Amino acid sequence: MPVPDPTLFLSGLIAGMGAGCLGGLLAGLAGLGGGVIYVPLFLIALSGRNAPLALPIFASLVAVAMTSWLSARSHWRLGHIDLATLRRLAPSLIAGAILGLWFTLHTPDILMLLFLGLLNTWLAWDCGQKREPSPKACSSWLGLPIGYISASLGIGGGTMLIPLLRRHLELRQAVGTTTACTLTMVPVTIGVNLLLEPAWRALLAQHAPFLFGAWLGLVLVASHMAKFGASLHKRYDEKTIRALMRILYATLAMLWFAAAVERISG
Repeated sequence: MPVPDPTLFLSGLIAGMGAGCLGGLLAGLAGLGGGVIYVPLFLIALSGRNAPLALPIFASLVAVAMTSWLSARSHWRLGHIDLATLRRLAPSLIAGAILGLWFTLHTPDILMLLFLGLLNTWLAWDCGQKREPSPKACSSWLGLPIGYISASLGIGGGTMLIPLLRRHLELRQAVGTTTACTLTMVPVTIGVNLLLEPAWRALLAQHAPFLFGAWLGLVLVASHMAKFGASLHKRYDEKTIRALMRILYATLAMLWFAAAVERISG
């Protein structure tokens, strides 16, 4: 039986702590599980290890599950979670996410990179739009495509749910409810895929030392940053938070398109 390489665990631990700082802050501030940060970081860290893009996506979702729990707890204490919306969306989100994660094993990397770039471009635009909450409840079936797209890209749901929920709830409620939706959806998605798909188990076993180090490092720091991020909603108004989120999404969109161009030219 091969002995695990401690240097892989240590490098994962360092990468995870950095990801936890950024992802935890983003989770508390924007309601995201951190996937928009975790996927590129895992992709960079695993480059050169002969890993398909599906592995950073799966690893990101595990990290998202950890971060969303920390963030959801903070938003629950602040009263930012709308339970009626959570109950309405959860079933279709879970169904879509299970299928979405499984299909990453069968989708070319270049398509996923382009989808990530397009998604972040739209999100940057949407954050610049002022939304007035509508009294009409959001459709429960919208969870199906959102769950599918989110899990297939390793982003947990927040990047698509917040623009949707901002049309029906105040920003702080949209953010808090999104963290609860992610917390409900992602662990079930991971568990079902691990149970039914041997390819996931093989990939995780191949890169286990690095991944477990990264997840541990993330847990060590993410809770503190998530609490800090959630508290910023009391310090800054919605316009300021939307501006910060817009800058983030625009930057990520450019990075994903650059990665796609590099794959095409290479």
